[in-house]
Amino acid sequence: MKKKLVIIGSGPSGLVCAMTAVKCGIPASDIIVLERENELGGTLNQCIHTGYLKNLTGTELGSNLIKAVKKLGIECRTETCVLSLTSDKVLTVISPKAGYVKIQAEAVILATGCREQSRGVLSIGGTRPAGVLSAGAAQRYINIEGYMPGRKTVVVGSTEIAFIVARRMAIEGGKVITVVEPKGAPLGDKKYIKECLRPFNIPFKLNHNVTKIYGKERIEAVEICQLDKKGKPIKKTKQKIECDSLVYSCGYTPDVDIAIDAGIRIKRDTKGPFTKRNFETTISGIFASGNAHYIHKNIDKIIKESVAVAESVAKYLQKSNQPKKEKKNEDNAHVNSENKE
Repeated sequence: MKKKLVIIGSGPSGLVCAMTAVKCGIPASDIIVLERENELGGTLNQCIHTGYLKNLTGTELGSNLIKAVKKLGIECRTETCVLSLTSDKVLTVISPKAGYVKIQAEAVILATGCREQSRGVLSIGGTRPAGVLSAGAAQRYINIEGYMPGRKTVVVGSTEIAFIVARRMAIEGGKVITVVEPKGAPLGDKKYIKECLRPFNIPFKLNHNVTKIYGKERIEAVEICQLDKKGKPIKKTKQKIECDSLVYSCGYTPDVDIAIDAGIRIKRDTKGPFTKRNFETTISGIFASGNAHYIHKNIDKIIKESVAVAESVAKYLQKSNQPKKEKKNEDNAHVNSENKE
C-alpha cells in the first residue's frame, strides 16, 4: 500500500492534522490515520469534564473532530498497531481485519500522544498489590468501563488529572481520604483545587508523600509522611491510613517508542523528538505533533501546533513532488554558463 501521508494516532492532534492536510490540498484518499485502540479520539474519550475549547467536554470535542474527519472521507483504521517505522518511511502494521500490512508513505506524522510516568510510585516501599494504579487508568475504568477501582482512595500527585480523578471518584460515591504532593507547590493549576477538592472536603497536603504500601493480594493501607526541605521523610510524622486503592499521577512523557526505533534523535529535556522549525524530525519526511512532540499545557496549543504541522507537511510534499527534470535543466544551464565564462 502507498499513501502520501500516514498519521499515527487519532487523538486531537492526529485528527486536526488530518483535517488540515486536506484543506492544504492533500487528497483525502492519499491520507490514512492509524489508531491502536478500538475507537478514534485518543484520551478525549475518557475526559467527560468540561474545559476543552472553553465549554466542551473532551468527549464532545472528540466527537466533533471524528465527524469532521469522516465527512472529508479520510480513511481511519482502528485496532491497528504500528510495529515498526523505517527511515525510508515504510510502516509495518498489524490489525485483526487487515492482518499484516506494509505501508509506504511519502510523509509521516507522529501523533502518538503521551503516556503517564510511574517513577514516583516505583520509589515507594512495600509490595505492589492490586489497587495501585495511575490516574489515567482510574479515569478510564470509571468513565469508559463503568468500574470503580476503589472505595477508599489515597491520591499521590497534584497534576490536573489527579484532582479531576479525585473529584470523579467522590462523585461516584467513593471516599478520597487525602491527596498528597511531595513538593511544596501543586503541579496543576490551583483552580482545580478549588473546583475539585474543596466541594467534596478532600484534604490536600503539600510536602507529604506515601512512603510504604501494605497488602499482599490487594492494597490494605499506606504510610504517609511529611517531608523535610531536602525531600526526606520526617519519621515522627509517619501515619498509617487504611485504604483499598492508591491512585498516582507523576506527570507525562511523550510516547516516542516508534520514533526511537526509527532512529529519530530524542531531546533530553522534553523527551520528545528533535525537530526543525517546520516540526520535521531528524529523519526527512517524518514530523512530530502534539504531546508526541512535547507535553503541551492545554488543548488549544495542541490544536494550533497540529494545524502548523499539517501545513508544513503539505509544503514538504509539494516540494518533494516537483519534477526532477527542472532541477537537472537548471544544473545544466549553470554548467553551460560557467563553460562560456
